[in-house]
Amino acid sequence: MAKIAPFKGIRYNPEKIKDMSAVVTPPYDVIDDAAQKMYYEKNPYNIIRLELGYQFPDDSEKDNRYTRAATTYQTWLEKEILIHEAREALYLYEQEFSINAVNYRRTGLFARVKLEDFADGKILPHEETLVKPKADRLDLMSECAANFSPVFVFYVDPQMKLSQDLQEIKNRHPEIALTDDLGEQHRVWALTDPTLHQKITSTLENQILYIADGHHRYETALEYYRRNKDKHPGSSYVLMYLVNACDPGMVVLPTHRIIHSLPDFDLSGFQKRLEEYFLVEKINDTQPEDLVGILNKQQEMGKTAFIMGTREPALYLLVLRDPSNVQVLSPDKSSAWCSLDAAVLQIMVFQKILNLSPEKIARQENITYTRDEAAALKTLNKEAQLIFLLNPTKISQIIKVASAGDKMPQKSTYFYPKLLTGLIINNLKD
Repeated sequence: MAKIAPFKGIRYNPEKIKDMSAVVTPPYDVIDDAAQKMYYEKNPYNIIRLELGYQFPDDSEKDNRYTRAATTYQTWLEKEILIHEAREALYLYEQEFSINAVNYRRTGLFARVKLEDFADGKILPHEETLVKPKADRLDLMSECAANFSPVFVFYVDPQMKLSQDLQEIKNRHPEIALTDDLGEQHRVWALTDPTLHQKITSTLENQILYIADGHHRYETALEYYRRNKDKHPGSSYVLMYLVNACDPGMVVLPTHRIIHSLPDFDLSGFQKRLEEYFLVEKINDTQPEDLVGILNKQQEMGKTAFIMGTREPALYLLVLRDPSNVQVLSPDKSSAWCSLDAAVLQIMVFQKILNLSPEKIARQENITYTRDEAAALKTLNKEAQLIFLLNPTKISQIIKVASAGDKMPQKSTYFYPKLLTGLIINNLKD
């Protein structure tokens, strides 16, 4: 179903950039102001200048972060800081990382993938998107005509048909190797053998692709192509990272919710309303890893559960009494969507009990997010009125929701680790 193609990627010239760790960044949407400044100062050729440039008070239509990125991009190409691959390639990308002292390796491929409308069922989203980030990415793409960071997708191949071929590639020296600020290792191999290209593309062409991360980038790429298909036919393809959902390194982490700034919030009344829909059990003060274990046990028993923290201070285990209540309140949603922890929390707690509208939630007026349990707990001493710790969403749930044509609430998934930006660039003019 999906059309995958090798391409002459653009990457940093190893003759001029000796330390790749100094020029790459995480995705733009996880970079705050302090991190942006740090990457600017790391190296004059850091990809931050293209992906997330500074904004200034006197920016204008002709001089702004997007036009400056385009000028910088062209200058780096002319100075051969960035160079085109000599031959068409697919790129093997391996990330080595650890979570709670457990080591993982995730293996995927960078490729060009033909854009498809979601209605065609070849590439499926699973999360809602927001207008502002898409406008930002479209402005950048319009000025630079390039994908600086990929859309992260997964497919499902239990037979692991490409595993042996990709493992053999790893026996040779990679074109890119670095260790990032978190101590995670990244390796990239350029695959230029046409025979291997044919095997990879023919294996993947029958796969449905599910967007894991980069929904805004994908929808922006669709819009850019609609506007520029005559001028830039190459924009019918977008840079993607493809990974098998059955890869042992596929990790999805939970994203926890922090509720704040609710006017006239009455904790006692709120708790009484909770007991109408949840079994509420006070739990002893414990360590974040113990709380994760409590939630995981509930998930293994097939129950929807959360841990709620309050300013008392106190922690409570909430277990949904009757899952059918969610379907009653969301008649237009599939059963797969109604079984999601993030959906249950949003419908039953945020909307029904706290009266937060979907629009307010989308604008993040009273809600923020973190994947760090300890950080969430600490906010109870500061701005938070309530926190909710969640179990991670399972990949099988993502597939069911996407296949049903639904989209999850924002921040339902956190695929870890993030992909580095700056490894491979896709020129949309080609």
